[in-house]
Amino acid sequence: MAATMRVALPRELWREQAWRRWVLAAFFARLPGTMMTFALLLAGREATGSFTFGAWMASACSVGAALAAPWRGRMLDREPLLVGLRRGLHWQALLTAGLAVAALLHAPAPVLLAASLLLGVMPSGVQGGVRALLASVAPSSRLEAAFALDAVLVEVQWVMGPLLVGVATASGAPLLALGMMGASALVASALSLGLPERKPEPAPEAVREGPGVWRTPGTLAVFGMVVVLGTSWGALEAGVPPRLEEVGAGAALWGMLAAILSAASVAGGLGYTLLPGVKGRAEGVWRAKLLLGAWGLLLLPLGWMASVNGLTVWLVMAGLFLAPVTGTLTFLLQGALPPARQAEGFSFYSACWSLGVAGGSALTGVLLDVGDARPVLTTAALLPLVAVLLMASAGPGRFRSVTRE
Repeated sequence: MAATMRVALPRELWREQAWRRWVLAAFFARLPGTMMTFALLLAGREATGSFTFGAWMASACSVGAALAAPWRGRMLDREPLLVGLRRGLHWQALLTAGLAVAALLHAPAPVLLAASLLLGVMPSGVQGGVRALLASVAPSSRLEAAFALDAVLVEVQWVMGPLLVGVATASGAPLLALGMMGASALVASALSLGLPERKPEPAPEAVREGPGVWRTPGTLAVFGMVVVLGTSWGALEAGVPPRLEEVGAGAALWGMLAAILSAASVAGGLGYTLLPGVKGRAEGVWRAKLLLGAWGLLLLPLGWMASVNGLTVWLVMAGLFLAPVTGTLTFLLQGALPPARQAEGFSFYSACWSLGVAGGSALTGVLLDVGDARPVLTTAALLPLVAVLLMASAGPGRFRSVTRE
C-alpha cells in the first residue's frame, strides 16, 4: 500500500498547474548549473589550450558560489523570493555572455579566473531559492513525493546540460555553450513571472533571529554528505573528459556519457519512488548513507577502466543511485529547516555542493599536473566510501534530529 501511495502522489502532483509551471521554470533555472563545469573546462582549453586551466576556472566558479550562496539565500528570505530569483538569473545571463567574449579574445588568465569567480558569486542563491518555492506549489501531504520527483527532474536536466555542451563542442563552437546557459537563465526569468509568490513570506525578524542554518539540529550531517557527494561529482566531471582522450576518444564524448549517466539516475529515481516512504529520521539517514556508499562503490572500477565501454558500464551502474541519494538528502534537509529559513537552508545546501565541486575540480587540476586521470577517478570513488565508513563508526547519535518527528 505504501508503494502504491508513492506512485499515486506524483501523478496527482502533475494535475497541479502551479507544480507544472514550477517544473518548467526550475528546469531552465537549473540547466546552466548542469552545464557549468563542462562548459568552463572547455572554455579554459579554448582560451589557453589547457584542460588544467579549465579545471581551475570551474573551481573558481564553484568557490564563488559556495562562499556567496548562504548569504544570498538569507537575503532571498528577506525579500519577495521571485524578485531575488529573477535578479540572480539576469546576472547569470550577463556574466556567461561576458565570459564567452573573454575566452574568445584569449583574455589573460587572471581575467578569466575573476570572471569565473563572479559567475559563481552573482547568481548564487538561485538554486536554493528555486527549491524553497517547491513547498508553495506542492501540498504538505505530498512533500516527500515532490522532493523525490524533484531529484528525478534534476537528473533530466543533467541529461540535457552536458549533452548540449557536447553538441556545441562537436560542432566546433564550444563557447556557444556559455551562450546557451545565458539564454536558459533568461527563459527561466520569464517563466517565473507566472509562479505564485512564496506564501506566507517570512517576517524579516524571523530571518534575522536564530543561529545559522548549519547550527540547526540535524542539518550538519546532511550538509556534510552533500559536500562529499559534490566533491566526488566534481572530480568525476572534470576527470572523465581527459580520461576519454587518454583512451583514444574525444573529450566531447563526456556530454553523451553524462547524459547516459543521468538517464540511469532518472531510472533509479523513479524506481526509488516505488519504495515505501521514510518512517522516521533514523531510517532516512540510514538510507542516505547506504545510497551514498553504493554510489562510491560503483564508481571504483573507473580507476582501471581503459575503454569507453568499460567507463560507460560503471557510470550507468553508479548513476542508478544518484537521484535517490540527492532526493533523500533534500527531503531530510527540508524536514530539519525552520519555515522562515528555507531559502537560506537550500542555498547553504547548494553552497555545500559547490564547495565539494570546487574541491573536486581543484583536486583534478593538481592530479592532472602530475599524471593521468586515473587517480582522479579513483579518488571520486573513494571519498564517499571513506565518508560512509567514518559516519558508520561515529554511531547514530551524530545524526539526531535530522527530520522533525
